[in-house]
Amino acid sequence: AVFWQVVAPVVRLRDALDANENARLRAELASTTALVSDRDALYQQNLLLKAELGRDAKAPGLLSAILMRPPGIPYDTLILDVGKQNNVVVGSAVYAAGSLYIGRISEVYEDTSRAVLLSSPGESVQALVRGRVPLTLSGEGAGSMMGEVPADTPVAVGDWVALSGVSFTTAGEVSFISQGTGSSFKEVYVQLPVNLFDLGFVAVRPPLP
Repeated sequence: AVFWQVVAPVVRLRDALDANENARLRAELASTTALVSDRDALYQQNLLLKAELGRDAKAPGLLSAILMRPPGIPYDTLILDVGKQNNVVVGSAVYAAGSLYIGRISEVYEDTSRAVLLSSPGESVQALVRGRVPLTLSGEGAGSMMGEVPADTPVAVGDWVALSGVSFTTAGEVSFISQGTGSSFKEVYVQLPVNLFDLGFVAVRPPLP
């Protein structure tokens, strides 16, 4: 009895601490589960809405090997091992690393095709810096693009650039900013997000909406 009188308060304290810790862990688990469920629900709603409007964000991609690249062919172009036999059409979108939009199919042959990259001279695309600053990018060659924004626009080296539209795919990263003395605009240079010389495969998908 004397032993129990001494030990009982310690046991009750331990049980109380264990109960509080278990309650805290259960609360954290419930909160995390709710957040995950909410995220998944929003994601599924987003996909459903795009599908209903004819803008399916889960369009499948056709894996393609790169047969030729610069300097074997003109810079900022690629020759791929897919063509008419694979239902590839002019305008199909070309992606690297699954989700990085790098160009489009410009010519289609029986079992091969030519891709022209965003950075190819003569190419132009509408984009957004930081998700809100509009920017028209023009190909400069060698994986580089350039656009102009007003001098007071908050843009910095390292900012990610995304294509305009519901697909909102990454187009590159701001690599350099130049502004002439007294100029009311500054030039924003954007680099494709992949090393074209290390690239072995790309995914070809239906043309962007």
